[in-house]
Amino acid sequence: MSDELHARVAQVFGPLVVNKRAALLGGLERTPRFVTEYLIASAKARRADVELAEVRERIRRFSIDADRKNEFISRMMRDGNATLITLLEVEPVPDRNEHIARVAQLDGHVLNIKDEIIAANPELLYGGMWGSVGLRYDTSGAKPTMVVDTFTPYQLARPDTEAFRKGRARFSFDEWVDVMVTSTGYNPLSFATLRQKLLLLTRLVPLAESNVNLVELGPRNTGKSYLLRNLSSRVYLSSGARATPASLFYDLNKKRLGLLGVKKAVIFDEVNATAFPDPAFVAGLLDYMESGSISRGGRSMTSDCSLVFTGNIDLSADGVRPRADYPHLFAVLPKDLCTPAFVDRVHGFLPGWELPKISDHLLTDGVGFLSDYFGEVLTELRRDPTFADSVRARLDGLRGEGGDVTIRDKKAIERLMNGLTRILFPDGRIDPEGFEAALRVAIELRSRVHKQLTKMAPGEFKEKAIHHGDSSAPRLPEEQEKLTDELDRKVNTEPTQAMVTMLYVYEGRGGGDRGFVQCSHLPGRNLAITGLRGLVLEESIKAAYDALLHLSPSLGLSPERLRARKMSVHLVNIADNRDGPSAGVAFALAMLSAVTGRAVRPALAVTGELALHGNILAVGGIPEKLHAALRHGRKMVLIPEANREDLRQIPEVTSKIDVRPVRTLEEAVDIALEEAR
Repeated sequence: MSDELHARVAQVFGPLVVNKRAALLGGLERTPRFVTEYLIASAKARRADVELAEVRERIRRFSIDADRKNEFISRMMRDGNATLITLLEVEPVPDRNEHIARVAQLDGHVLNIKDEIIAANPELLYGGMWGSVGLRYDTSGAKPTMVVDTFTPYQLARPDTEAFRKGRARFSFDEWVDVMVTSTGYNPLSFATLRQKLLLLTRLVPLAESNVNLVELGPRNTGKSYLLRNLSSRVYLSSGARATPASLFYDLNKKRLGLLGVKKAVIFDEVNATAFPDPAFVAGLLDYMESGSISRGGRSMTSDCSLVFTGNIDLSADGVRPRADYPHLFAVLPKDLCTPAFVDRVHGFLPGWELPKISDHLLTDGVGFLSDYFGEVLTELRRDPTFADSVRARLDGLRGEGGDVTIRDKKAIERLMNGLTRILFPDGRIDPEGFEAALRVAIELRSRVHKQLTKMAPGEFKEKAIHHGDSSAPRLPEEQEKLTDELDRKVNTEPTQAMVTMLYVYEGRGGGDRGFVQCSHLPGRNLAITGLRGLVLEESIKAAYDALLHLSPSLGLSPERLRARKMSVHLVNIADNRDGPSAGVAFALAMLSAVTGRAVRPALAVTGELALHGNILAVGGIPEKLHAALRHGRKMVLIPEANREDLRQIPEVTSKIDVRPVRTLEEAVDIALEEAR
């Protein structure tokens, strides 16, 4: 985020935002991030020059570890009172006409609580609240008891959702995506592409949409469960534990709803190590994932709680994708969940291996929403049905190639899009290009689920590709990587017809990559573009086409010959739909090769912006682009003459690649295209 964007976020949302880095400082890890951010914001509201050390000391002073429970109780018995920063949960007991309270650190001890505290904080009754709990040791009755005497909440109970909605209008789609990423605690510049940012934000969907079933597998330390559990007290984390019907559904002995009835999202973390010994539990889980119904002991009820399953998966030696010897991606799950019945109920599979590992540079220094406010707003927005209506109307164009889009496919994509739409367009004003970018991610996540089903039960599930409207069916990234590896081998070893390697830099972050421009001159008219695309890319391709029309006589080509047939341009492995201008020369060369039949020389890559009159203009990121070309085996790279000085920065690369600075498209054609045979 730029300084200007930081300032605008602070101006528009005022006390609802905080410096996200502060809550991550050492000494503040004892409580969830939404609590520490609340304490920091509250302290600064009282005194602008407050030191974080004061907040840290308050948390240390009034927190206890579970193994010091007895010492804490003993001191309270001696002093008569004590204060604890903790999660306070309250349960009504109709048989005794009273309420009882519980805190995790005093496990096993039932607390009495004043009615006025419950009346002032009704959220205590569904999921509990974090805050400062004032305890009193009462010896006035026949039996001494511990009483919750005071309670100061450290989280928002009624978020100002309208401020969130209205403020959205002050930001473009790209800016708002960065605000959302920053609000999760991450630095937007650490994410290579818009798609990668949207994958991260999909982790929030279980809060923003009801009854979502999400699986994320990836390497360790990528924050698979970190984000949700630190965003809201309405999220429960079950880590590598034994799951039981009583804990999740309904406790018949205590006559109390399980986690699904009191939380908005339950995360089965380290699901690889979670035990599911009770067949009735798995059956109940499958029923809930399908219908949202809880049925146990003759009782039946519904819940809107979402389920998230996270776990580890081993990667191949290159660290890019899961090991090739897995029969399918769900193979790492416990055997009770490694079934087509479970997998088909999963709405989306997040490829955790594509999200960066948590490190200092990944965490933001920027201004974002208070985690507690952010989490509560998302939970409130999930109750608004207008988003679902709007999404459903836009998904009429869902189609399948090779098989029908099933009811489960459509429901999965709808639910993922309901959540993403609430996050990205909370004011209801949907940007078509942004919606399409999010929809590509939602389709990808469900398609990955279906792909595994074809491996698990090939007789029942057939290969198919889901896409929307007239857009081409997207490839899964892991399949795309195999394709690009094959294309690398092809272009590095032989002349290719109408295919040129373009180079680009990840937006906002150091690092380059290569993509491919493939063209065909077909019967028909005008220009057609397929593959990942957006307004910037489309305009750049049109500009290159117009430049070819203008320059065609000097290139030995008549404009009529170019216009006589349709020019089809297909883009492969383009990192972001905003890439474009710096690929103008690559676009033109691929089109010219398609029209004239002149092959592109082997192991060539190209970067440069093309002006209408044929001049090649300077571009950015030359060092990153040349590193990418070398990494993927290219031997020659065309760059703009205006970028010649950039070569001084990377002698270690230029000694291994033949770099040719060029001034005009004619020069580029003479080098890049072989003579027609």
